[in-house]
Amino acid sequence: MKKTLLVIVLLLTLSLLLALPAEFTRAGNPELYKELSAKAKNNLKHLTLEQKQQYKDLLKQYPDILMNYLLAYESDSNLAEAKPEDVKSNYEMICALLNEKGLKYPVDFFLSYIAKQTVSDEPLTAYRKILLQDGLQNIINTTNTDLEMFRAVTLWCVSRIQFQQTSGRDQSPLDIVQKSLIGRCEEMQILLVSACRTIGLPARPAYTPWWAHTDNNHAWTEIYLDGEWHYTGDMDMAWFPDNAWFSGLVDKTVLILADGTLTTWKDEVLIKGKYDAVINSTANYTKDRSRKVKIKVVDSNNKPIPNANVIPMVFNWGSLRSLINLTTDKNGYLEFTTGRGAFYLSVYSKEGKALVLIPSTAEKTIEKKITVTNTDFAGGWATLEYPENSVESKTHPEEYVIVVNLEKQRWQEKQKTLENEALKTKTTDDSLAIKVALACRGNYSAFWEFYKRNPNPDSNFLQFLLEGDPKLLWQANAELLEALYNNWLKLYKPEMDEEKVMSLFSPVVYYENLPQVVNYKKGKAQLYPESFHYNYPHNRDGVIKVLSRLQQKYKINSKKALSGLPPLHILVQHKNLTAVQYKIMAVCFLRANGYPSEYSRIPNLIAVFIDGDWQYVNVVKCAWEDLSQDNKTNTFQLILQIKDDKGNPIEAKEEQLTLCRYAEGAFYPLNDNFAYLGSGKYNGVFPVSDVWLQFGYRVSEKQTRVFLQPLKPKVDDTLSLEIIAEDYPFEKKEEN
Repeated sequence: MKKTLLVIVLLLTLSLLLALPAEFTRAGNPELYKELSAKAKNNLKHLTLEQKQQYKDLLKQYPDILMNYLLAYESDSNLAEAKPEDVKSNYEMICALLNEKGLKYPVDFFLSYIAKQTVSDEPLTAYRKILLQDGLQNIINTTNTDLEMFRAVTLWCVSRIQFQQTSGRDQSPLDIVQKSLIGRCEEMQILLVSACRTIGLPARPAYTPWWAHTDNNHAWTEIYLDGEWHYTGDMDMAWFPDNAWFSGLVDKTVLILADGTLTTWKDEVLIKGKYDAVINSTANYTKDRSRKVKIKVVDSNNKPIPNANVIPMVFNWGSLRSLINLTTDKNGYLEFTTGRGAFYLSVYSKEGKALVLIPSTAEKTIEKKITVTNTDFAGGWATLEYPENSVESKTHPEEYVIVVNLEKQRWQEKQKTLENEALKTKTTDDSLAIKVALACRGNYSAFWEFYKRNPNPDSNFLQFLLEGDPKLLWQANAELLEALYNNWLKLYKPEMDEEKVMSLFSPVVYYENLPQVVNYKKGKAQLYPESFHYNYPHNRDGVIKVLSRLQQKYKINSKKALSGLPPLHILVQHKNLTAVQYKIMAVCFLRANGYPSEYSRIPNLIAVFIDGDWQYVNVVKCAWEDLSQDNKTNTFQLILQIKDDKGNPIEAKEEQLTLCRYAEGAFYPLNDNFAYLGSGKYNGVFPVSDVWLQFGYRVSEKQTRVFLQPLKPKVDDTLSLEIIAEDYPFEKKEEN
């Protein structure tokens, strides 16, 4: 009887903890419930039957707005990869937060910026409970204002992550705090946004896809304080909101974007997608210096063009890079806010195309009528200006700086602990293996387990692990490492150089998460299913035959496919794929058969190393791009001479010169590179197609010079071009 009473008390206590405010119930908010319920059920339709049933059980167990939101606004590919119990755990922690702190914001705002589970493209994990136990609950208990919470949570992050540039695949918050302690800017963003949301502080990811004035991009966090969105850059300099290293650069930007879901009337929404909305946050930074750009797109008969692609572009890493793909309304009209930096607008529709330069001006409103035509747009030189904005210098309190240094010291201590544990648990004295274990950081146990199962593995394989993506070592389990090694034993050849090794043995193709091992042969873990392997001759015809088998097994059908970038073990369960997923699968098929292959951003194309060179193959047509019907290579030669305005030869940097294809309004740099011959001369052999030569350089932080030249080569052409670069900034050489 006493046990029964105890169970009842525990159940009642749990039900009270999970009780939601009336605004989250069907009765209290029927319209929002109806909307989210329909969206949640629809979001499960492409999952496997087992997954679908597990998530439906969650909806039955928790028939409220919160659970429906969590399943409606998490991508179906994330749900396919995640565990339903992880969603349940996060749900319970959000309920506990509401029970402890109450509802301070409108329901849609709370859902979008506190309840939302993932931040970017990281895997969905049950991170909230673990982060609360790791110190965040103490922040809830000891802070009284949102500003205090902001300062405390940024300090909490300082002792758990340090910046390091790595690959584009995102780590989860748990990967960061438990395994790597390292991340690039987007992962610092993921940890901070996740931590803020866990303690009830609204936060969202913000980013500039490409800087306009320099070659890079950046991501950071926006936090809602006192009724407005504020930002922070480096978490060890976050005593004052809106005080980051890039604060003085905001006028140079074109667009600063943020992500939301259930957006409010205050947001300038540029794109409303299935799972998120891209918000134009530029005005939060540029304030009254913002510009309103108003575009009218018409054809040659002055007829408005609805649904035309309008792509703001900036020069970055040798090419015009797309910031976002916008579309005109039914009247051919589009309006958006920008900063004061110069940029290009690329416009594309079935009626034609256009490329227009929007200069840097102090004007508040820029109105442009853009006429698209089927004629090629002219090339030539352009000067792009980027103004500066003044920033008030703020001095951090001395006691804050002391605390920051203490948190950095704690991070050092954690790192040292990981190193000591990796050495303490070693199973060999092999110095190379120990290096790999140390490179695994907090994931060292997975490597030692792999080593235990595969004693004295090939030293070339261990070197591959050291020289490849470090996140592989931070995230892979022992089974995946074993599958990679078995694939290595089957396909590795000593004459392979590093580039081909990485393009053959990498377990990921684009930015998808690491695959799980689901295939075994004679008890050995395999990276690829047996159905991927074929005994075709290893030549160009063999590549086409492999892709033909892919075509028999999978179809491009976005309406029936999962969204996003599911890892390989999820993709193989689904016959229908998006165009991007199909290209990822094509690369996997070819790698499984021994062909070094790489994903290409050019529509329908991937790059394959064959006959001593990288070549493009069209995975939809199952045909080589550079071969004619009689199997002759279709290429042309391009010779460049680059000089400054005084006749001095220029050796351009990698980020200054590219050859690009143009497709549907965007430019796609080719994998092929120029060879520098000395004295400002360059030579390259490229597949025949309509291409654009793009050359640019930073005269200063305030000015960039860009040269664009369309080329229409024919087979076996040799084209020569001289480029005169005015005001080219030669680096000063130090005198001995």
